[in-house]
Amino acid sequence: MRLFFTASLTIVLLLALAACQGATGPAGQQGPPGIQGPAGAPGVDGSAGLQGPAGEAASINLADINMADVKKLLGEVKAESPAPPKWKPEAYTKHFVEAAIKRYEAEGLEATVDYYNSPESVDGQWYMFIIDEDETLVAHPLPELVGMNIHDVVGPTNYPSGSGVYGVADEDGAWFDYPSVNTVSRKLQTKHSWMVLYDGIVFGSGWYEDGPNRADGDAYTRVYVQQAIDLYNAIGLEDTVAHYNTPESVDGQWYMYIVDEDATMLAHINQDFVGMDGNDITGPHGYPSGTASLVMTDEDGVWFDYTFPNFADGTVETKRSWMIIHDGLLFGSGWYKPGPSKADAPAYTKSYVQQAINLYNAIGLEDTIAYYNTPESVQGQWYLYMGDTETGNLIAHGVNPAYIDVHSSEVRGPNNFPSGSVVFESATETGAWSHYTFPDPASGQMRSKHSWTIIHDGIIFGSGWYEPGPAKTDEPAYTKSFVRQAIHLYDMVGLDGAVEYYNSEESIDGQWYVFIADTETGKSIAHYNPVIRDRDPSLRVDITGYFYGDDLLAATPSGSWISYVFRDPGTGEERKKHTYAVRHGDYIFASGWYE
Repeated sequence: MRLFFTASLTIVLLLALAACQGATGPAGQQGPPGIQGPAGAPGVDGSAGLQGPAGEAASINLADINMADVKKLLGEVKAESPAPPKWKPEAYTKHFVEAAIKRYEAEGLEATVDYYNSPESVDGQWYMFIIDEDETLVAHPLPELVGMNIHDVVGPTNYPSGSGVYGVADEDGAWFDYPSVNTVSRKLQTKHSWMVLYDGIVFGSGWYEDGPNRADGDAYTRVYVQQAIDLYNAIGLEDTVAHYNTPESVDGQWYMYIVDEDATMLAHINQDFVGMDGNDITGPHGYPSGTASLVMTDEDGVWFDYTFPNFADGTVETKRSWMIIHDGLLFGSGWYKPGPSKADAPAYTKSYVQQAINLYNAIGLEDTIAYYNTPESVQGQWYLYMGDTETGNLIAHGVNPAYIDVHSSEVRGPNNFPSGSVVFESATETGAWSHYTFPDPASGQMRSKHSWTIIHDGIIFGSGWYEPGPAKTDEPAYTKSFVRQAIHLYDMVGLDGAVEYYNSEESIDGQWYVFIADTETGKSIAHYNPVIRDRDPSLRVDITGYFYGDDLLAATPSGSWISYVFRDPGTGEERKKHTYAVRHGDYIFASGWYE
């Protein structure tokens, strides 16, 4: 600042002097000689005449000012300006390029090229690259690159960085970011280059910084996509598409896909996809990942998780893609994560349901229902069911179209168990598990089903997995499972719903039936036999005279076994019964088996 002020003051003084100084007037006439004195005495000269009046002030004539001297003065002052600190790399890079252009102005191209092809021209991570009017790289610290056509200079994954830097350079200067190997550290980093087009010659330099690590999949993906957009901005669509349709452009699990405004796939690692309508590209089980990507992507960019083949190793994994619309084109890439295995059934179920919600968010309700009502959407024992919380009706079911538009209360399992009501009543916005017996479409057998259900936008999304559960030949285990199912039904549909079901003969499963007792009154409030309901609890005496009522009411939350003689509904005979009773809240839930 001080140097600039000094230069400015100097110029002002020069102009002021030129403008304000008048011309000197002519000298006055000499007076007459004095009278000669006596001999020997010298004569005295007459006094000088008065000075004439000052001449008129001269007018400013800029032509008389040597502007070359002024420019030289400014240039000298500017040349003395200190370089920006290197901890401001953008400013330092611009200064470094400007110094090269000044050298070119002063010494010409040949001398400048000679200097910047020498090691002493390199300043840490800063070095100059110069491209002449023939698009030839004439200066670079790596001798093997000097003399190459700039379009033949590529970076990692064959990225056309040479074409990029040349394509963006203009007289005002431009930045271009691209992957490059740091000539000092030899690390692969992101390089930020500043290029200026001057006299038809490109002068450029740049600085490096660490990009995101591949371990940070989200950050690495976003940078990868942005580099594709930067390349498109620099070299245009045709050359960008050509690059990303080559195997060399693939960076491990990362590859670019580019889709135009007509939904046509322009670039993809799978060349079979190139030229296809993006809506026709699907993942495993016909999952419409292409349509979802096209519908949901916008200019701000979006993430989308879905199942898709990993072309790096051939496995099918969960792919997380970042997509953005730029100039009407969709640019996208993503990274893979294994996702839960089917062996981890609870985690796989949650993932399956979440993908359905993701699809709904992308393509809307109608198309999501259409997909999940197809057999293609079924993955072994996993299928999706969807319901409308306002009407209570099922709107999608992957394996049984007869359930569509049926009220959930009418969807029943074996023994007319109200499994549909259990599922609908259990659903929450954060998700909940429900457990019941239901047909397994993979095996056709009745098995224990564990369903994960979420309410999203007023729609129920759910799926589940099956396990055999205890066999009836293992009477104690089957009895415990039968009681747990009763407690779960009570938790889901409430007391009235549970009582209504277990008061029906349909709830009987061979020798098993559930009865519910009120801990306050001791009376049975649910039993398939109406004679037993509301009966005096003091009558809980078997044919041997054993009063088992106290043992029943002493049941604990962890469950208790009681044995007594009672009528078997399966045979009508009096037999020894082993009852498992669990206290749950204000009620006791019990069932048993006979020997």
